[in-house]
Amino acid sequence: MSTLTIDYDKLHPGLAEILSSAASSSVNAEMSAKLDAFMPAPGKATARTVATKKVVPMISPDSLTADEKYLRPNGEWYYTRQWGEHHDVAVLRKAREDKQFILLYGAPGCGKTALVQASFDDFETILGTGDTEIADFIGGYIQTPSGGFEWVDGPLLKAAERGVPLLIDEVGLVDPKVMSVVYSFMDGTGTYSVTANPERGIVKAKPGFYVIAATNPNAPGVRLSEALLSRFTIHAEMTTDWSLARKLGAPSTIVTAAQNLAKKQQTGEVSWAPQMRELLGFRDLVKSFGTKFAIANLLAAAPELDRPVVADVFTRVFGEECRPAKI
Repeated sequence: MSTLTIDYDKLHPGLAEILSSAASSSVNAEMSAKLDAFMPAPGKATARTVATKKVVPMISPDSLTADEKYLRPNGEWYYTRQWGEHHDVAVLRKAREDKQFILLYGAPGCGKTALVQASFDDFETILGTGDTEIADFIGGYIQTPSGGFEWVDGPLLKAAERGVPLLIDEVGLVDPKVMSVVYSFMDGTGTYSVTANPERGIVKAKPGFYVIAATNPNAPGVRLSEALLSRFTIHAEMTTDWSLARKLGAPSTIVTAAQNLAKKQQTGEVSWAPQMRELLGFRDLVKSFGTKFAIANLLAAAPELDRPVVADVFTRVFGEECRPAKI
């Protein structure tokens, strides 16, 4: 092996042979043909194998409704949704029996609270905000008419003492440090020592106590820590069932507009789209005040930055210019 071969082959295998063939091609036909073998045919691109990614289609179901329905405290029916091989109410009730805590997430008005109301006849609720404190969960002293003070349990201690579920709505807005007060009930011991009131002592959760949390993950200020997420065995996103909205009497036009806005929301064009609560409210306003009134009202309810796009969608769907309500 020559020195030339050793040196150039260190740079690229076979490079020495290519250079040698190139140098000899002008005087040696055999070498010229050998060099041509290294080159692709004129006008043709060299085939390259490109690994293709498998595309998994995302299915947006138009109908999620199962066959059963449950009466809510407000007198309206909740229609169950299919959740795998089960319906959602059955999942919540079974999960409570097995102490598998559930986190529901989705846009406001899509049915998170309605599902809990349909699943349990009795439960405690706390609405989380950025200002929620530990006292909002466990309770505190309040002033009596006589001027003294007495201890009143908060929803967490009430739910634990009574053995009923606790719904923490908008859990993502609660400071993670505040949420730690709930973890002692969700972890193995199921107890909490009320340090703010030594006379209250240690509260032990009775059988039937359960924690369900709901949040809108896209709302400003939402914080979902790993400590929080890891304590919920079951996670599920709730969406609006468009076919059910029609079944419950929402006009087909407003449902179509809501579906259009939901697609724009997924692409980031808008931050808001009407959900089940708004669609049923629209239905009721149409009965009371007419379609034009209901359109103007819903447009006024849209976030100000989204209104031009929402107005354009409404105008296209309803066939006339739509403007937000003003008085």
